[in-house]
Amino acid sequence: VSIIVPTYNTEPGMLKEMLNSVKNQVYPNWELCIADDCSTEPHVRTILEAYAAKDPRIKLHFADQNKGVACASNQAISMATGAFVVLLDHDDLLEPQAVSRAAEAVIHNDLQRTWCIAKPLKPC
Repeated sequence: VSIIVPTYNTEPGMLKEMLNSVKNQVYPNWELCIADDCSTEPHVRTILEAYAAKDPRIKLHFADQNKGVACASNQAISMATGAFVVLLDHDDLLEPQAVSRAAEAVIHNDLQRTWCIAKPLKPC
């Protein structure tokens, strides 16, 4: 399961809460793909790199210019190696069982609880 997160100048406390909500998942087979959209606040890179240094499941990309949330999301998707993706905003939290339930829905082909996304037809 690849969890996709675009970031941009996320407030430090919220960023840490979001990261911890992913790390606290009961389903352990996840990777967190974060694409930062050229944040101007230095704490964003510091916090992301600190978390990634402690957990190899966290992948980071830092853009050299701001292109917007769609491009950052697409960059994060391009890093994904999971069988499916879960989209998460930088200021949202996952309940501890969220990824487990998403995986279960995919396994059981429960279309009421799953959504599909596609890569863009043209690059940003």
